[in-house]
Amino acid sequence: MVEPNIKQRTPDDDKPSTGELLAVLLARDFADGEKVIIGTNSDIQLAACNLAREMQAPRLWWISGPGGMVNPVRDHLLSTADSENIESSEAWMDLPNMIDFIDWKIHFFDFAILSALQVDRFGNINTVVVGDQARPKVRGPGTVGISALCGLAKRFYVALTRHDPGAFVPRVDFLCGPGHMEGGNSREEAGLPPGGPRLVVSPLGVFDFEPVSKAMRVRSVHPGVTLEQIRKATGFELVVEGTPPVTRMPEPEELRLLRTRVDTRGTLRRKFP
Repeated sequence: MVEPNIKQRTPDDDKPSTGELLAVLLARDFADGEKVIIGTNSDIQLAACNLAREMQAPRLWWISGPGGMVNPVRDHLLSTADSENIESSEAWMDLPNMIDFIDWKIHFFDFAILSALQVDRFGNINTVVVGDQARPKVRGPGTVGISALCGLAKRFYVALTRHDPGAFVPRVDFLCGPGHMEGGNSREEAGLPPGGPRLVVSPLGVFDFEPVSKAMRVRSVHPGVTLEQIRKATGFELVVEGTPPVTRMPEPEELRLLRTRVDTRGTLRRKFP
C-alpha cells in the first residue's frame, strides 16, 4: 500500500530538464584552476560552474560580473548580483578592480559564459535588439561588459534555451559580442586577440566551430533529435562532417550532484523545463 503523503518517484525524475542538460554539457568542458566570469541572469551558467567545482574542477573560480563576488558557497542558485552572496564568498572585488579585469586585461579570464537573443554562423552574439533599432521587435538587456568579455577572454560559451531561426541567424541584428566576426582570420585582422566562441549549447544539440572557416559546426545531436530538425531550426547552413554523434546525456552522478549540492531548490527544472 502506497503511503499518501510520500511523493513517489517517477521516470521523469531521472530525466534532465533543458536547464539541467545545458548546465551539465557546459560543466564538462571546464578545467581545474580556470577563471570564469558570469553575468546577472545566469542560472544555467552558475549551475555549470558550481557543478564543475563538484566534479573535475574543484579549484575553478567564478566571479560575479555585476557584484564582484568570487565563489560564493551555496547549495542553491541565487542571482549573482544578490548581496547575500558576499558573506560566503572567498573574495570580493570592487567596481574599479572589476573594470580593470573586464575591460583591459587580455586573457585574464579563461572564459565567459553568455546567453543571447541571437547567435550567428560565426558565433557573434546579440543581446541588444532584434529588428530595426528605431522600431525594434525585441529589446534585450544591452551590451554591458559583453563586448569586452567576448573580445578579451581566452574563449567563451553561449547557452541558449531555444533553438529556432530567430535565435540562430545568418548575421546578428546588432553585433555586441564579437565571435569569429566574418569567419577565417577576420577576428585577428580586426585587431582582436585570439579567442572567440568554443561551444554553443541548445535544446537540440552541441555546436563548435570548424577550425579554418570558423563557421558553426554540429558537434553532437541530442537523443531523439534529427539532423534535419536542427537544419530546419537554424537560419543558416551548418557545417556537418560525416554523421555527428549523439550527445552523451547527463550521468546519474552528474544529476545527483547537480540536484543535491548545486540546485537543491530545483530552479533549473522549474525555470527551464
